[in-house]
Amino acid sequence: MPSLAAKQTQEQPREQKPVLRVENLHTWFEVRRMGFFKAGDVRALDGVSFELYAGETISIVGESGCGKSTLAKTILGIHHPTSGKIYFEDEDISTFDKEGWKKYRSNIGYIMQDPYGALPPFMSVKRILEEPMKINGIKDKKEQARRIRQVLEEVKLAPIEDFLPKFPHMLSGGQQQRLVIARAMILDPKMLVADEPVSMLDASVRVEILQLLQGLQRKHNLAIIYITHDLSTVRYFSERIFSMYGAKIIEKSGTAALLKEPLHPYTKALFEATSDPDAENLKTFKDVPAGEPPSLMNPPTGCRFNPRCRNMIKGLCDKEIPPEFQVREDHSVACWLYKDQEIK
Repeated sequence: MPSLAAKQTQEQPREQKPVLRVENLHTWFEVRRMGFFKAGDVRALDGVSFELYAGETISIVGESGCGKSTLAKTILGIHHPTSGKIYFEDEDISTFDKEGWKKYRSNIGYIMQDPYGALPPFMSVKRILEEPMKINGIKDKKEQARRIRQVLEEVKLAPIEDFLPKFPHMLSGGQQQRLVIARAMILDPKMLVADEPVSMLDASVRVEILQLLQGLQRKHNLAIIYITHDLSTVRYFSERIFSMYGAKIIEKSGTAALLKEPLHPYTKALFEATSDPDAENLKTFKDVPAGEPPSLMNPPTGCRFNPRCRNMIKGLCDKEIPPEFQVREDHSVACWLYKDQEIK
């Protein structure tokens, strides 16, 4: 089940211009005591940069609290960045006026983690799918009906006439997530942001939803940001994997290369901690690093992972933030262990 983007890379050159470009993005949240006195800032994103191309899926992996969802919500415009730039089709989104934001958001579909919480319980399926069209000025009833029928067919909620009058509580978890995906697709977006889209679903349903997203990507040439902590799914659904820790992207690589040989000590630990149904693997299950993720209000100096890292170089890792070292053509890592392996 290779990703569409992986096939495109083999068959034809990648488009030169990315759909999305993120440059040195910081999103900090001010913390106040007693509502008046500033206590500091939570550095939820602290210098994130990457590019995303049409037809490509990138997976952003990391443990809870590393900044994955904040990244998604900043890209969507739910959070405003403290500094840095986000470019969509070469346009700086910070320059958008009200109409510019409406157009931008209509080009990005958002798939949330909890499908039931993402759906208004007092609206029928028909009303849920009509609402985004009304907000974006699509008022022709025939066009609304055509689009609703099209997306329900694409997400395989059939027979359509049976589903239109139903309310979210009348649907199974898998059907609710299909409806969330249908709503994300109703405005014919160019990009999807999927924040843990299968973590609330049964294992058998997860495969169906990922296959559905892959089919939509193939049909519409969608760019997808897939945010997850479930590493068992990323190998089937992404061309590239970005590993996040402490509000930073610490490793970027093609999926096959990262699965074969992760470089950053944290990424290695993340993959070693991944559950596997083969009981034999318990014999080789390695220790994960001791300690907890860093406080994003008072992060450690130097590399964010240094307090937990067995390979920490004293006087370097605990003093200086590592830059991104390009150690292979499609593999970079922010770790001082690789400073002498950077390709020129």
